[in-house]
Amino acid sequence: MAPGFAGYGGPPAPGAPAPAGAPMPQAFGGAPPAEALRSARRRGATPPPDTGFVPAADLLDYPDLQLAGPDAPADRRGTLRPDPARLEHETWQQIHPGIRLTGLALPRHAVPPRVSAGSFDHRFDAAAPADVPSDGTWHTVTVDEIPLSVSPEYVTVPAVEEKVYATLVLANRTDRAVLAGPVEVTVDDEFLLTAALPTLAPGGTRSLGIGVTESVEVARRTELRESATGMLKGNSTVLDHRVHVHLANRLGRPVTVEVRERVPVASDTEIRIEERADWQAPAVPTPECPVGTRLWRVELAPGGRTELDGGYQIKIPAGKAIVGGNRRN
Repeated sequence: MAPGFAGYGGPPAPGAPAPAGAPMPQAFGGAPPAEALRSARRRGATPPPDTGFVPAADLLDYPDLQLAGPDAPADRRGTLRPDPARLEHETWQQIHPGIRLTGLALPRHAVPPRVSAGSFDHRFDAAAPADVPSDGTWHTVTVDEIPLSVSPEYVTVPAVEEKVYATLVLANRTDRAVLAGPVEVTVDDEFLLTAALPTLAPGGTRSLGIGVTESVEVARRTELRESATGMLKGNSTVLDHRVHVHLANRLGRPVTVEVRERVPVASDTEIRIEERADWQAPAVPTPECPVGTRLWRVELAPGGRTELDGGYQIKIPAGKAIVGGNRRN
């Protein structure tokens, strides 16, 4: 006899009828023929009872389901379940609805007060009550109006880039603080841009950059003359650097331009640096104006031009050289 298959005897020979009462063979994993099902019903077999199980909505969210791996408990391995981290976050939101606000993206240029306020405390008293809809989005509410003094100035660092940048000098002469956030800039009643307003404490002054001004031009050129000094013409080397900056105002109004240059800072007591210009050092070094920065402030009338001449000499002992070469930009 042929070996049995899936609990049945060997298949009958081709064309031979199946033995009486023998079940019909079926493919492994397949469904029984329709005739066999009808016979089961005639014999009084009942279908499986209804368990009443209905998949929850989260079990139908297939993209968000995760397949439990081999490290999961035995009753969870190989099953699809919702992400436990997401379920925990949603449960926390239901318990603490205010947590949703921390997940909202801030409006453009907005900064949390704890980040922008720095080291001072201030209380804002609203002029009147205001209703804020509880719809889970940001709303703008006017709390107070604080007047600021605004004066336009122009800044250029021609050694880095021959462009002039427009800035607004903001001065808070009130006893109230102005927190960082978006500010709309208008020129001659025309909207220019939305920029980031820095925090202004009472009495504070800050600058706000608003971009390149093509109508104010700057050009820079330098010269280097190298010579030797001393009794024998070899005791020291003199490096004479000359800086020439040309400015032109093509606007129809006067402007104030701040030109920033930089002189070397010697770390060797044998190296001397002598400046030859009427520029000024900033009162306090800042990240924008580090040690060695020199400033020119120039008033230019409409259509006016001017040229600034400055420079410095570097004297180094014979046999020494400047790291990076003798030419300074």
